[in-house]
Parts: sequence; C-alpha cells; structure tokens
Amino acid sequence: MKHIGIIPNLLRDTDLNMTRTIAAWLVKEGFKVYATQHITEQVENISLSLTEGEIYKVCDIVIAIGGDGTILSVAEKACLVDVPIIGVNLGRLGFLADIEPADIADSLQKLLREDYYIDERMMLKAKVIDPNGQEHIFHALNDINLTRGSFSRIAEFEILINGEFCDVYPADGIIVSTPTGSTAYNLSAGGPIVLPHTKVCIVTPICPHTIYSKSIIMSSEDTVQIKICHYDNINMELNIDGKTKMYLTPNHFIQIEKSPYVTRLVKLSELKFFEILRKKIVERRR
Repeated sequence: MKHIGIIPNLLRDTDLNMTRTIAAWLVKEGFKVYATQHITEQVENISLSLTEGEIYKVCDIVIAIGGDGTILSVAEKACLVDVPIIGVNLGRLGFLADIEPADIADSLQKLLREDYYIDERMMLKAKVIDPNGQEHIFHALNDINLTRGSFSRIAEFEILINGEFCDVYPADGIIVSTPTGSTAYNLSAGGPIVLPHTKVCIVTPICPHTIYSKSIIMSSEDTVQIKICHYDNINMELNIDGKTKMYLTPNHFIQIEKSPYVTRLVKLSELKFFEILRKKIVERRR
C-alpha cells in the first residue's frame, strides 16, 4: 500500500489545513500521494496530479476529508473499482468517518503499521427504466428514496416484494435502506436501527397518512418494486444517498435490490457500533 489519494470537501476543509497535515505526513513516510490538479496547486506537499476518476483506479486507498456526505459521494465511485476508503470527519455527525481531527496523528501511525481492517458494507442497486425503455442504474451505500418533492399532495406508492403485491402507501415518500443507512434518513422516518453487517434491506414510508404503516425488513436476496400511483403532472424525485439523480413519473419502472458492489471502509478506530451510535447520535443531541 503505497499509493494514496486524498479527496477533500472544500466546503468542510475550507483552508485545506487538514489536507496539508495529512499529505505532509504521508509524503514524509514515503507514500505517494495523489489529488486533483485543483488541490495540488494549493497543497505544496502533493505533486502528483490525477483526475478524480484516475485517483480511484491508481490508488490503494482513498482518504475522504469531510462529513458523511463526502464519504457517500466517494463511495459511489470507489465501489466500482473496489478501492477502500478512510473517512476523516470534518462534518457534524460523521457516522461513517472513522477518524476525528483530534485523533489524526494516532490514526496515521496505525495506517503506517497496517494496524487496521477492512469493513465491507452492503450496497443497494436501483434499476430504473424510463418510458422510452432506457435503463438507468444507480448504487447506494446508505439509501435510495422516492419523494414527492414540490408536489403538494400526498402521493401513493404501490409496493411489490419479489413481484408480490404488498400494499399501497399514501405517504410523502418511500425509503429503501441498507443496514449502514438504517441510522440515517430511515431512522429519522421512524425506521429500525439495524446492525451494519446484517444482510437485510429496510423499506420505510415517509410520513405515511395511515395508522398502521410500518417498516418492512427484507433479506438481501429479495427485490422491491415501487410503482407511483397515477396523478396528473406528478414528478417524483429519485434520491441516491441524498442526491437527486432523476425525476420519475408513474410510467417509470423502479426496482431495488442488493448491489453486486460493496463499500470497503478502512477501520482504524476501535470503537464498536453501539459506542459510535451513542457518541455520534445520542450524546450530541443532549
């Protein structure tokens, strides 16, 4: 492991001080450090410039500096070439990030000693076929959700699991989550917390207009199809890990299942799942 890419979120590491600190240490220890040209022009310790796409292909590990959104964005591309990710938290929660700024020195020493393990996280695949028959494929580490966006009325979503009719949900939207994403939007919508290595998917309605709608937990071998019940001039948003990817109509086919890809997170911290849960979510809200 000698080739390391650094991808900072410029809205978090605004002055690039964290990027400089990490790059200087890595170069000093003999690592080859890569970043995009925009970063190398501002960080004197990084002289090897690549496009972001090339970084994922060339590097043994990618360091994502920012919050959970930064890691999710990096995971979307890193999973395609199976490159592991180290997350440095400069965000609010940083549930996915393994390193806090105060621990950066100790964590980099562990990286040098190869005192870490790779934590493989299940992902989801969304297949969308538009009215013209064109197929669109997306992969998500946290969740895939359909929301009504600016549409003022409650929408209705018909849910089929393995092709079998489940129910029609009148709601603001539907979330399909991985175990990793169970502590994200799914949790806010009243869905269950699931241990990260449980091989399941969670279907949770957003603000359902009913007294009995609950989350559905499926195995990783199951598939879910979502049909948007017909309304005139309705356009639903398809969001992948918090980013709007496309707009959907009742004429779109949507199927969600386990992705063939996984996200590989480099774990340098010794914190366990429930320790992280208490530290990142429970204690910060007191």
